[in-house]
Amino acid sequence: MKRNGRKKNMVWIVLIIVVVLVLLAAGGAWLAFREELAITGSIRKESEELPVYYMEVNGDYHFQEFLEAGGASSDDEVAAFLTQYISKGFYSVEIEESGPGCSVISAMDENGKHVWGRNFDWTETVTVLVKCVPDDGYASISTCDLQNITNSTELRPDNLMNKMLTIAALYVPMDGINEAGLCVADLEVNEGGMTDMDTDRPDLTMTTATRLLLNQAATADEAIALLEKYDIHASGGISHHLAVSDATGKSVVLEFMDGKMITVNASCATNFNLAKGDSSAGGENAQKRYEELCSAYEANAGVMTRQQVTEVLRRTAQEGEWKTRWSMAYDQETQSISYWFDGDFGNEYQISLEHASAIY
Repeated sequence: MKRNGRKKNMVWIVLIIVVVLVLLAAGGAWLAFREELAITGSIRKESEELPVYYMEVNGDYHFQEFLEAGGASSDDEVAAFLTQYISKGFYSVEIEESGPGCSVISAMDENGKHVWGRNFDWTETVTVLVKCVPDDGYASISTCDLQNITNSTELRPDNLMNKMLTIAALYVPMDGINEAGLCVADLEVNEGGMTDMDTDRPDLTMTTATRLLLNQAATADEAIALLEKYDIHASGGISHHLAVSDATGKSVVLEFMDGKMITVNASCATNFNLAKGDSSAGGENAQKRYEELCSAYEANAGVMTRQQVTEVLRRTAQEGEWKTRWSMAYDQETQSISYWFDGDFGNEYQISLEHASAIY
């Protein structure tokens, strides 16, 4: 009997040791991944019908370290940096930005407040709205297409692994607005022409350049000055330009040609280089959308309500394979952003820069 009792005691001791080891391992994992787990814990699905998600990042998730390390000249270099932090090297994070074919308009309302609108046109998307509150910078709401990270429209942030990958969305914004009123949108340039810069300056891809502006720029002039410190590189082998506007109503399009950044004062943009002055260069569809945006802007002498901006977004929204996957309208007066998904302007989702945890 004593021997059996000893055996039972040994079993319990072994079980206790195993449990303690598991708890220690779990505790170690929690310590190692506590920052990531806090972010993944904020991820939630916003629509029963559509792949639309929301994520919060309190801090900049090592973005300042990314800048101090010299940034990145390619999506692969961004992915390598993020793999180090998100997975601690246990698995790889991949990034490849697809080119958005889009429309942007910027105006002022009758009270002198900035209003802004953007359509994002693509084949399919898994949309992630990212609220970022840096320790030393401006809070912002940005929009990411998760397939730029997962290379799939089937993978969703519905399990821990995919949620960990979703953290990379912070580095891959397609557009965004910060609390200072700076609005930024990345648009594809259909005619190409974007050549790599090659100086001794640090490097940024288009999406990390967008993140930099959302975190650190309050005005279009500050945005220009910031990007002049970097070599800007294409993502996904696609040419881009950035539409930037601020609370004063100043609107510019930053274009990258012949190894230089060119600033064009413009309130409307689609998918051709404005600096070249050929609106047909981006194709018939891009030209038609551009003319529609300019017509609305000029008909109102640049003074438009949020509703008028929404209406021109509706008119320039696309159907078919290259469908408008999200539209967004912002006005400085309310500090709120309205989203419409898949061209459905009958269903509005509003999110406030001040109370960004409440989307409805």
